[in-house]
Amino acid sequence: MKHAALNVSASTAVLFASRSASSALRSEGSMCRAIIQSRLAMDLTEPVLLTPEGLEKLKRDLGVALQRRAEAGERLKEAFQPGDIEDNPEYEQAKEEVGMLDSRIYELQEMIGRAQIIRDTHSSVVGPGSTIEVVDHEGESETYHLVGAVESDPSAGRISVDSPVGRALVGHKKGDRVTVSVPSGMLTLTIKAVK
Repeated sequence: MKHAALNVSASTAVLFASRSASSALRSEGSMCRAIIQSRLAMDLTEPVLLTPEGLEKLKRDLGVALQRRAEAGERLKEAFQPGDIEDNPEYEQAKEEVGMLDSRIYELQEMIGRAQIIRDTHSSVVGPGSTIEVVDHEGESETYHLVGAVESDPSAGRISVDSPVGRALVGHKKGDRVTVSVPSGMLTLTIKAVK
């Protein structure tokens, strides 16, 4: 067997080694996907609630990730030195980047594939897509737009329907009072408007 390997051309050896590296990266990618799923507690049967804008953003992010993955794959090929994989920081860095990008691509594809579009509602009952004006016990007014977890940005008034405040508000109407446990204690909100 050793003798046959010596007769292999250098380009064939690099191709074979690249395939081995690709196989290893696929295995690492599978492991990374498992870690991401457990970290995000991603239930692969549940829909991902997104606004139309949120879905478009995920699609753009996927395009960028795919482009970066192709570039990282090229860097991985360029950094590969037959017989010198273990002491090659450029190769290790490129391999790590490819693994991270593969995981991100998988995550984005999963979210896009399970997207359920939230439409702005005109219901009087709070639900995904609702914009709610609430007043707290001190008379401070806040406006929230209920979105899916992926688009949540509390500093911009976009809260997840799965957050404690979001869960407390869902199903209620104008005039209802809800109390919810938050890190700073109990929060009582009165719903002033549902749009």
